[in-house]
Amino acid sequence: MLHDNTRYCGPGVKKMFWAAFNYDRHTGLVPMNSDPMAPRSGITARIYRDVLAEHLPTIADENSIFMQDRAGIHCSILIRNFLLELGITRMIWPPYSPDLNPIENLWSVLKQLIYEQYPKLEHADDTVETLERLIAAAIEV
Repeated sequence: MLHDNTRYCGPGVKKMFWAAFNYDRHTGLVPMNSDPMAPRSGITARIYRDVLAEHLPTIADENSIFMQDRAGIHCSILIRNFLLELGITRMIWPPYSPDLNPIENLWSVLKQLIYEQYPKLEHADDTVETLERLIAAAIEV
């Protein structure tokens, strides 16, 4: 199973999404809203845990190995304990190895498609609707 990180959609536009898939199931694209009270107004481990709590059970089972990079929130005690409570095994992730995470290819393709089709995209709030349209179009192809 795989998941993601921040994507830039146009010059200066930034929005974080999460998604995961395994051999026969996948989640939808989940927008992650930053915490304005957090340092640097970013995504916190608590926000990430809430996303995992809602979506991970739909695709994970006791045989799943959860794959995520070494971002600070992914390695937090809160997340490690949460995954232990769910009985989900974490893949030990070597440093500096985004090539091991196949979903990184998806983020790159989505980013390029959005920038090509919406070069004037200026607001992060616009990215959710834009991504939904692009994904729907890709499914039709």
